[in-house]
Amino acid sequence: GFGSMLRALGAQIEKTTNREACRDLSGRRLRDVNHEKAMAEWVKQQAEREAEKEQRRLERLQRKLAEPKHFFTNPDYQQQCHEMAERLEDSVLKGLQATSSKIVSPESGNSRKRPGESGKNGTKYQKRRCFWLGLEGLDDPDSSDCEDDSEDDSPHASDGSCPSG
Repeated sequence: GFGSMLRALGAQIEKTTNREACRDLSGRRLRDVNHEKAMAEWVKQQAEREAEKEQRRLERLQRKLAEPKHFFTNPDYQQQCHEMAERLEDSVLKGLQATSSKIVSPESGNSRKRPGESGKNGTKYQKRRCFWLGLEGLDDPDSSDCEDDSEDDSPHASDGSCPSG
C-alpha cells in the first residue's frame, strides 16, 4: 500500500531537469551564474545591434529619398503652371504698386462710409422697406404700392430699396 505509493512518487520527482536553484562548488546559485553569462553575451552583441539598426535607418532613408519610378511629364501642363506663377507674381506686384501709389487724404476717409449713413447730410439712415421680393406689404400697410409708385418720385421708392419688376 504505502510503500508502493512512495515508489511511484519517487519516480515522478526525478522528472525535472531544471537545476538553476542548485548551487555550484563555490556556493553560488547556477541561476545567477547563467544570468551573468547571458548578460556578458548581450553586452558583446550590443554594438552589432546598434550598427544593424543604423544601417536599417539609412536604408529606409535612402528608399524615401530615391526618385519615384513614375514620372509625369506633360509639357503643356508645365507651361501652364509656369505662366500661372508668372501672372500671379505680376498681379501681386501691380497690386502692391497700386496701393503704395495712393495718397491718403481726408476726403478718402469719408468714402469708406455707406452712402446713406448719418454724418454726410445729417439724416439718419432709413430702414429698407422692401427687403424680400414679393413681401412688400409686411412692413407697412402703405408700402404695398411700392412697385406701382416706382415711376413717381415718392420718398420710399427713390432710395432704391424696392426692386422693380
